Amino acid sequence: MKKKKLTGYVLAISVLMLSVLFMGASCSASTANISNPVMTTGIDDNYQPVDDLTEFPVNSIVYVVADMKNAPEDTQITFVWYIENEVIDSVTISNEDVSDAPVFSYLPAELTTVPGNYSVEIYIDDREDPDTVTEFVIQ
Repeated sequence: MKKKKLTGYVLAISVLMLSVLFMGASCSASTANISNPVMTTGIDDNYQPVDDLTEFPVNSIVYVVADMKNAPEDTQITFVWYIENEVIDSVTISNEDVSDAPVFSYLPAELTTVPGNYSVEIYIDDREDPDTVTEFVIQ
């Protein structure tokens, strides 16, 4: 009889521990996402792209604008800029307490002096895979 009670308690505690573990795992996963990236020569007063390009002249400032949705407070957004698959710049910003808004970054003109294939990846927090990857050309 005591063995059945002990087994019942162990089973109940195990179920409770698993429940807490799964609840914690699901609560820590961010629902934030980045979509609709646009490469542009600038942004307007509403943080929207002024144009949508894939080719830029050498020595231009190149912007990327994207939509951020469902971001919890203090979400980190990282932009990693590449030329020919080599990192040339990285910028991390925080959304503070804004959940849904455009986000942007730019590559300064001094980093676009070499013609070639460029790209920018946008990451949420410490995700290993980027939410978006956008390619463009400097010529």
